[in-house]
Amino acid sequence: MENEIEKEPEHIPTKEEVMEIIDRRMEPPEKFTTLRELYDEQGLCLLDLRIEGKQPGEMSEYLYTRKGLLPNKVMTLETSIEVSYYQDGEIVGGDRVAIFGYQKNEWEEVK
Repeated sequence: MENEIEKEPEHIPTKEEVMEIIDRRMEPPEKFTTLRELYDEQGLCLLDLRIEGKQPGEMSEYLYTRKGLLPNKVMTLETSIEVSYYQDGEIVGGDRVAIFGYQKNEWEEVK
């Protein structure tokens, strides 16, 4: 008889868990516009938020993607949150904010 190891289902971060990470990066809590929010049978798989900057023409865009094949047919290799910075509609930089570690079922924030 084969010895099978039982595996618990992977934790899928909720919108609240994703927003908690993003909120820590915003100063002070800022207003945001939700550009896209996609769910599938497992839960939240994509969240795209836009935040206006303090100066005219400045904007940040936060993107959460869950690993796997998303409903919009995009394949991602890891669950992560990234931010892109824009000035007058042109991208001027970006950072990885956090990666979800499935071994520990917790976010690993990038400083």
